Amino acid sequence: MRGPALALLLLFTTSACGGAPTERTQESRLPVWTLTGLADPESAALGPDGRTLYVANVNGESDVHDGNGFISRASIDGRMLQQVWVTGLDAPKGAVVAGDKLYVSDIDKLVEIDIPSARIAARYPAPGGKFLNDVAVAPDGTVLVSDSAANCIYALDHGRLAVWSDDPELKSANGLLPEPGRLMAVTMQGKLLAIDYRTRKAQVVATGLGQGDGLAPADGENYFVSEWPGRLYRVTYDGKVDVLLDTRAKGTYINDLIRVGDLVILPNMKPGQLSAYRVMPWMLTEMEESRLPPQLQRGSM
Repeated sequence: MRGPALALLLLFTTSACGGAPTERTQESRLPVWTLTGLADPESAALGPDGRTLYVANVNGESDVHDGNGFISRASIDGRMLQQVWVTGLDAPKGAVVAGDKLYVSDIDKLVEIDIPSARIAARYPAPGGKFLNDVAVAPDGTVLVSDSAANCIYALDHGRLAVWSDDPELKSANGLLPEPGRLMAVTMQGKLLAIDYRTRKAQVVATGLGQGDGLAPADGENYFVSEWPGRLYRVTYDGKVDVLLDTRAKGTYINDLIRVGDLVILPNMKPGQLSAYRVMPWMLTEMEESRLPPQLQRGSM
């Protein structure tokens, strides 16, 4: 434990004594913006300009080769820039940008999209691929993609996908988050894992995350984790799990979230929207808050 630094004032939760939410937490339950008009969006990736979001729209069933999938362009302030930007996909899910390329998982293949020309540049079949899901770029530039049905992680190497890790803990592997010394992953078995780049072995960091989907940094050691049926968690460095947001009663999914600055952007496959929430001081530990700009710290609010 870190002593008083772990006395959390959490976003989206009731007060510590179990009473009604305070005025601050009531306000922080509201999105900064919501972008509608999407079709089963599963993920969003930040573009190289730092202002554009590329949104993967499944637009139908998640495991059907129907040609309905497409990519949208939106701004980080919640404006639709281009509802249909790139087509020719089946059920795109995870997305990540590396240089001027957008990599998107598409059931049993990884698709490379050239951003300047808005064209599909290549498709990389995954040997034995069944349900490719999240995509990430490791510190050495390797593109990684999880397979939730084949229970593994693939790597793109010299134009070919090959199994990078099939550690037994990777059953129902989903969200990926590369760090300098390890790859973090969340599974639909409710586990947060840390995977060593060298040995490619996984260790369990936390459990109890339901049908885990997305993963984003809360700070250097803690994480935001989404559960697709509609919960957002905060997981501390020592495996403590707190529920920040629960939208299941509304039927609002929370899919492969990303963090952009002080925003956490949540794709909501149902009802077909993106929602952005501000990372507020009271969802952080006191130690984390000290890293925020002075105008965002508690005493200035």
